[in-house]
Amino acid sequence: MLASIPAHILREWQIFYDLDPDRGERNDWGLAHIVQALVRGSKSLDHFMLPFGDSEINIAPQPLEYQQMVIDAWVKISNATMKKS
Repeated sequence: MLASIPAHILREWQIFYDLDPDRGERNDWGLAHIVQALVRGSKSLDHFMLPFGDSEINIAPQPLEYQQMVIDAWVKISNATMKKS
């Protein structure tokens, strides 16, 4: 791909990137610094974790019919999505 781009256009992209780097990369570095600060702190990471869902673990067995219904619905949705593409 680089062989097909003229040198002046590549240089323009390099200058543009230097002016405003990809926000995703900046966010990754920012999050990495936050995690690093938490890890190096006196408290464990578990102290900072937010609970997900209910605090109690409630595992109820699901009937086979329910599982089959969920799988069938997922397959129908997936097939419909693929037909649109």
